[in-house]
Amino acid sequence: MTKTGTLILFLIIALYFGIGGFIILENDLKYEKAKTLEKKEVYYNNKIKFHNKEVMNAAIQQDRILKIYPYAKQLPSAMSFIITALSFGMIGSIGKIINDSIKKKVRLSETINLLLIPLQGSIIGLIILGISYVIPLLLTSDDVSLKPVTIVFLCLFGGIFYLDFYNWLDEIFKIMIFKNPDVE
Repeated sequence: MTKTGTLILFLIIALYFGIGGFIILENDLKYEKAKTLEKKEVYYNNKIKFHNKEVMNAAIQQDRILKIYPYAKQLPSAMSFIITALSFGMIGSIGKIINDSIKKKVRLSETINLLLIPLQGSIIGLIILGISYVIPLLLTSDDVSLKPVTIVFLCLFGGIFYLDFYNWLDEIFKIMIFKNPDVE
């Protein structure tokens, strides 16, 4: 398989898992919110009782999701979140590769490190996921809930800006962690 074909395969796989993870996370948020709403029991097909209409809709949506993404039933939610972050980082970096190829008017296959860049994007997605857990702990003792949908898009942007990510991260650590006054 050519490098370009492999890159396209990476993109298709990342899109499948990224979209699946995003939809799962989004539905989980809808379900959690629905559970807090007023109890107005409803029945689905006059058989299955639900807390309210919103919970029923989230459950119906979950069944639909599992038909297209059956792996979701087998994975712990944390692992699904990690796969989603990896996928969005990869999607972002592949988007950047394609954009740069178009702007420079060169073939994708002529891109240096063509197949390493998506892996770098995935690693950046994982780093962003980790940072999103660590930084709130460093800044506050309160229990901070993470917004999964926001985090996956940060992973996407991290993948897009893969060339500058580590420099940015280094400066953030110098300012926030090491309190280096020389960094502006």
